Amino acid sequence: MDTRLQQFETPFTDGDGKTYVVSAYGRSRAHDTWQGWLVFERQSDGRRFATPVETTQPDEEATRYWATGLGATYFDGAFLRAMNGGEKVGAHSVCPAVATE
Repeated sequence: MDTRLQQFETPFTDGDGKTYVVSAYGRSRAHDTWQGWLVFERQSDGRRFATPVETTQPDEEATRYWATGLGATYFDGAFLRAMNGGEKVGAHSVCPAVATE
């Protein structure tokens, strides 16, 4: 099950001036590890864009800790990954493609 780990306070603004709410999500996977990724939700229409999996951590706590270190510079690159190869997700779905290995 996908879990929202953190919603970042400062919205992300793209080059066209569109703003996005950024959230970090995670999920438990086989072999007792967790995956983490970001979702950018466009404020004008609610459309969501997810990055591919950005990290694999040993547990939920470590994945939450990973998210606390993210900021504007990281979001710049993550936004490009979400727009150029990540998943365009619906209003209720937030997961990127599942990596099972």
